[in-house]
Amino acid sequence: MRRIAAAILVILAASVVVAGCNNSVVVTPPPGSVDTGTGLTTEVPIGATPWPNGTTGAYGLRIDPSLSNNLPAYVGGNPLVEDAGTEVLALGDRRYAEVFEAYYVAQVGSITDLNWVQVTVARLKGAAIGPDFYASWREDWFDSACSQAGGIGSTSKETINDWQVDLATCTGGVRAYTLSLSDGILVSIVDLGPRRLGRQLIEAIN
Repeated sequence: MRRIAAAILVILAASVVVAGCNNSVVVTPPPGSVDTGTGLTTEVPIGATPWPNGTTGAYGLRIDPSLSNNLPAYVGGNPLVEDAGTEVLALGDRRYAEVFEAYYVAQVGSITDLNWVQVTVARLKGAAIGPDFYASWREDWFDSACSQAGGIGSTSKETINDWQVDLATCTGGVRAYTLSLSDGILVSIVDLGPRRLGRQLIEAIN
């Protein structure tokens, strides 16, 4: 279980770095084609754009915009925008589909901005739901998020908006958050900047 969580979260963190280092991300499309929701299939474009009705990748992982129902539309007065460039990386990796049924990524700004936040919402498959998976996922998310920011400086547990939240502060100033919602939905967040947009996002989660 931990091996799978580690592999997935290393890729998740890598996608954060890719998104942060390039204002326009060029992504290699995953193998095969995806269901566009119309009964037709199409190759995933290199310049990925959001799929309004969601899409399912070659390995069965579904990009599900309805997962955004848990999130606020705006964070810090700025719109939370779907990050299809990061989502398409997940569609092309079999390991995501092994533990996740559905997946969604959104962000405010980019890592080159003074204040930036990226949030990933994932619905686990039944076999992956449980405290053991969450513990591994949390630890690996923190390690991965902080790997490009000087390592983990400190960790804590806080109650934010009645949610039990695990928080890691990286030595380089990046913050990583994890929390578990109902029905096997996991939320992971990375933020940067004095406005603490990640905390603001959690304060507005339904």
